[in-house]
Amino acid sequence: MDQQLQSFQVIIKSCKWYKKVFFCLLMQCLLSSHKIYKLNGGRNDFLKFLHDIVTQLLALAPRLTPARTPLDSIVRLTGCQHFPVKRAYEGDGRRRASKKKICRVCYSRGLRKEKGGPVETTCVCDCCPSEPGLCLEKGCFKTYHTVYDYSV
Repeated sequence: MDQQLQSFQVIIKSCKWYKKVFFCLLMQCLLSSHKIYKLNGGRNDFLKFLHDIVTQLLALAPRLTPARTPLDSIVRLTGCQHFPVKRAYEGDGRRRASKKKICRVCYSRGLRKEKGGPVETTCVCDCCPSEPGLCLEKGCFKTYHTVYDYSV
């Protein structure tokens, strides 16, 4: 087992000893579960198996912080708690603050308003980490949460 895991080295020298033990045990458990998976007819190699497990664990994670927006694609496609909400007013009363955001789906598709400006909306999804602006009238909200590549 140690020889098989040698090519998937996750332990670095600067880690504390208890982290090394944890990752060593975790990788041994994953290799054992991969062998059981292969015995039951699984076709993926170990690296693909690891990738699938990590993706599923990240998809089931609780709400991610906005600093982790690259994982937005995983979060937006999973879960049932996505509802459109009106964007909160961001002004102090002295000057007008824009409540609108550019619709992410319309922007990726290259859609514009009649005058050439980007399509703006006041609806956002507050469950997604990046809180994207999404149109309700054109179906952008549903498209964003059901289709992996929403730009087509």
